[in-house]
Amino acid sequence: MYLFIPLLESLGATSGDTSAVSGAFARVLSPIPEAWRVPALVIGLCIAVILKNLVAQANHIVTRYFDGLVAHRLRARVLRQTVDSCIDYRVENRRSDIVNTIATNTWKVGGALTQLHQMAVSGSAILVFLVLLMLISPTLTVIAAAFLGTTALIVTLISRHAQRLGQEVVDQNKEFGLRMWESLGGLRLIRSFARERDEIDRFDQASDALRRRILKMDVLWGVPGPVSEISGAILIGLLILVGYRLEVGVPALAAFLALLYRMQRPVREVLSSRVAFDAGFPAVEDVADYLDRTAEPFLVDGDQRFLHLQRGVEFRDVTFRYSGNDSPALDRVSLRIPKGKTTAIVGRSGSGKSTLMDLLFRFRDPTEGEILVDGIPLHRLEIRSWRERLSIMSQTVYLLNDSIAANIGYGKANAAPQEIRRAAEIAGAASFIETLPDGYETLLGDEGFRLSGGQRQRIALARTILRNPDILLLDEATNALDAESERLFQSALRTYREGRTLVVIAHRLTTVEDADQVVMLDSGRVVECGPPEELLAANGPFARLHRLHVSTGIALEG
Repeated sequence: MYLFIPLLESLGATSGDTSAVSGAFARVLSPIPEAWRVPALVIGLCIAVILKNLVAQANHIVTRYFDGLVAHRLRARVLRQTVDSCIDYRVENRRSDIVNTIATNTWKVGGALTQLHQMAVSGSAILVFLVLLMLISPTLTVIAAAFLGTTALIVTLISRHAQRLGQEVVDQNKEFGLRMWESLGGLRLIRSFARERDEIDRFDQASDALRRRILKMDVLWGVPGPVSEISGAILIGLLILVGYRLEVGVPALAAFLALLYRMQRPVREVLSSRVAFDAGFPAVEDVADYLDRTAEPFLVDGDQRFLHLQRGVEFRDVTFRYSGNDSPALDRVSLRIPKGKTTAIVGRSGSGKSTLMDLLFRFRDPTEGEILVDGIPLHRLEIRSWRERLSIMSQTVYLLNDSIAANIGYGKANAAPQEIRRAAEIAGAASFIETLPDGYETLLGDEGFRLSGGQRQRIALARTILRNPDILLLDEATNALDAESERLFQSALRTYREGRTLVVIAHRLTTVEDADQVVMLDSGRVVECGPPEELLAANGPFARLHRLHVSTGIALEG
């Protein structure tokens, strides 16, 4: 824009009070013949515009690249820390909030970075424009700066609630995410209680509340634009009058106004970006808070690789307390799980059975005492290598929304098709798989809804068989099955478990009778441990629970 001064002077306009500027351009243009000065200045203007746009485009590409990269790395970091962090943290927070942090707020962090970058670029441009304006007319520059400063103050006062609104949007978005999560995840419950209309109303209310808050925030984002443009038009008119009075000159005044007009855009961008940054900052704080809370791994990894179980696992005076709970879930538990044997763990609800499983899988570490694997403390083993030699099955089988082959093959990376088929045959699943329209390539849908409970369990067993673990943990694996489905599952399990180590949370009498030893828990303590026939002969707590089961048919948990 500065090149307009010598260009207009070369075209015959009077220069006015810009002798210093005119002199500087005269020295720069002196080597160029008089006849070529106008074409040279026009070419210079065009080159400057081309360079400006090339730089702007490069800036846009680089900015978007890094903003996307930041959002990507944040998403990956949030998920990694979620996987590695304390289980208690994930229990205490809604899963929909974590999904919202990953899927929404990490993008908003990238957007906040864009706004911060835009403020830096626009602020630098404003400084350059101010220097150029000062060289043309300090008086006009002071007037313009005072006017623009007043405009910025007005915009700041109007948009001072942007951060509060941004926090409301973050909170409301979490509530909306929860409604969406529960509406989709709880369809069976919703339909069984005929609460469809209620859930739709709750969803509508959450969605509309989010819409209203986003609308308020969008209105605030739109304030700086029109305010800056209106004030800019008033300012230009004022400067023309003042410049005319001060006899600045047409070239200098034209360049000044052109520079000032160009400066309106970075000023407007600074104001808009500040409002947008304030509105998006609560999302930045949400991601930062989550990363801070999950920064430290819940479990410290060991340095010794585990290959195979040689002798067995021993619990030695193990005590475990959940955070915020004074009473222990397990209290000085000592027991041994020998290799190649089946150990059944029985007890009433809340006796500590599932906690013991968590400790064995090293989802948690004991509060006191230690767990020994072949005489080596469990915490000294690499977590990954230890868990690779274990497998767990529960009554709630999680199946991927993928093919049957992919679900079975999840137990072993890069498993060959023949390995998958062999595992399905051992698990007793091949017979029903082959009757499906696409066989092993049949898509199961969400949570395997196309299969019955017994079929899902046999798919899970096939996945476990393919993994070929040293220790198989069964956590109420047959509790939700009917008698026929349980019979088929137990038949497949008996074939598979020969010579293998099984740890079973038992609720059925058949499982206990097949066990090599029974561990009975009560209030977190081992009250009896031994072969089932010896415990029955001892006529203790297990014998009483066994008689109750035989006489009433209720589960062994009491």
